[in-house]
Amino acid sequence: MKKLLTILFAVVAVGLQAAPSITVGDLKLYRVFSPPDSKVQLREYLPQGESFEHWNRLASVRVFKELKDPKAYLMKVAAGVTKSHPAARYQFLVNDKTKELVLDFMTFSPESVKEQFAEWNLMRAKFMEGVGLVVYQYAMRVYVVGKETGPIVTAERNKMVAPFQSASFEEEP
Repeated sequence: MKKLLTILFAVVAVGLQAAPSITVGDLKLYRVFSPPDSKVQLREYLPQGESFEHWNRLASVRVFKELKDPKAYLMKVAAGVTKSHPAARYQFLVNDKTKELVLDFMTFSPESVKEQFAEWNLMRAKFMEGVGLVVYQYAMRVYVVGKETGPIVTAERNKMVAPFQSASFEEEP
């Protein structure tokens, strides 16, 4: 069933059916996953032609109705990242205009995974009255792990931090 859902969502992502999309910087991503029974109103987006089995860029939105504190949420994620990924690194950035915190972190696949990768993430959270805590995430996976990983991630970070901070994540038809 999961495989069938992945195929169906991939069909939507490549444009065979109209799929809502979001834009982060100059990157357009299409909604490929939004389970109706999600307790956090999860929506995940991939660029056209990418799949969950092997993606390079992914964006997501989650809504936690019962949470209110963006800083506490991001601190908890940072602590969880370092606990579950001992080699992980993170830092907090502050949006100069909105003063929102952005969690910038890097994790690596477990050694048991056949295809090794490094995953760089940006995450921000915002409390919206009547909605809850809305969490925005942008991630990039690099499947070449070695001395070339650092420059690839640095280039992506330089390109995407500002657009991520200002992206609305509002869906377009």
